[in-house]
Amino acid sequence: MTKGNLEQIVADGEGLFLEFKHRLPESERVAREVTALANTSGGYLLIGVTDDGNLSGVKDPEEEMYALNHALEKYCTPAIALKSEYIKVSRTRTVVVIKIPLSPVRPHYVRDLSTHQRSVFVRYRDMCIVASREARKLMKRSPETENVLIELGEKERLLLHLLEQVGRVSVHSFAKRARIHPGRASRIIIRMTRAGILLHHIGLNEDYFTAGEALRPNSCK
Repeated sequence: MTKGNLEQIVADGEGLFLEFKHRLPESERVAREVTALANTSGGYLLIGVTDDGNLSGVKDPEEEMYALNHALEKYCTPAIALKSEYIKVSRTRTVVVIKIPLSPVRPHYVRDLSTHQRSVFVRYRDMCIVASREARKLMKRSPETENVLIELGEKERLLLHLLEQVGRVSVHSFAKRARIHPGRASRIIIRMTRAGILLHHIGLNEDYFTAGEALRPNSCK
């Protein structure tokens, strides 16, 4: 990547795929930012770029990388594969470009060392937020979650009818309409999403689901 390429990327501003840091923040916070990108769509973490897009750079990129790797080793599980690159922006300053791919071993967890609890984070626009139960479940891949075929029962057909009416559903809106427990509504939605009938969208306060590509009469059994 050249300085010109970097300037083009930065010009678009922070968003779903891009996070700016003037300097590396405290360890647990940066662990959340990196895992959120790896858990959602992948992207870039740029160290040495201010929130307004100024390429301020850092004096010692090796020190920043050491601190980043230490934070990830301390707080993240499983490990995340990163690629790094140093871009000189002045005689004494460098921007550290961290490329974070969409991880094939999601979800990645961040450990709270004081409570020993683990949390999953995702990216919503330019923010790092806690993942919903549905997001966590849908990240996991196994032979049982691939090429899912389901039978459309009464509740599933009610959900499809609700989609036709309003275009999107959430776990709570479906549970209320179907008069079922949110836990059951969540399981139905997860199965239908894995079957390609629904498409998952991360939301700030609540995730929602829209019609997926497999929503055709001959796609489900």
